[in-house]
Amino acid sequence: MLKRNAILVFSILLLTVSCSSPLTNKDSGSTIELSENDVFTIDLQGEDSPEYEWRIVSENNHIKLAEPVTAETSGKNTESTFNFKTVGTGEDMLKIDYTNGTETKKTFKLRVIVGTMGRIEAY
Repeated sequence: MLKRNAILVFSILLLTVSCSSPLTNKDSGSTIELSENDVFTIDLQGEDSPEYEWRIVSENNHIKLAEPVTAETSGKNTESTFNFKTVGTGEDMLKIDYTNGTETKKTFKLRVIVGTMGRIEAY
């Protein structure tokens, strides 16, 4: 009974830690592994420039926006928040550009793997 409770508490803590903070500009180039129906947030900083905005430029089959993108300006920076939800097993390379439509100042890339169980081999 005690062992089962300890495993349950550890699992809850692991979930809380892994989903606790949003991804940011510094996480560009990283990989995350999630299960189906998981949600994750990306907060991206941009300069306060009305003609530039963060735009999703990749085609994604296994993740979708869960809510509309929000943008909040404070001082000289604008923070754009993207809330995603995984919708199927597979892999996507999420790419978000900071662009005015013709020129790109920054790019955020994230490899998202959904529904992995590790490598399976047949003998």
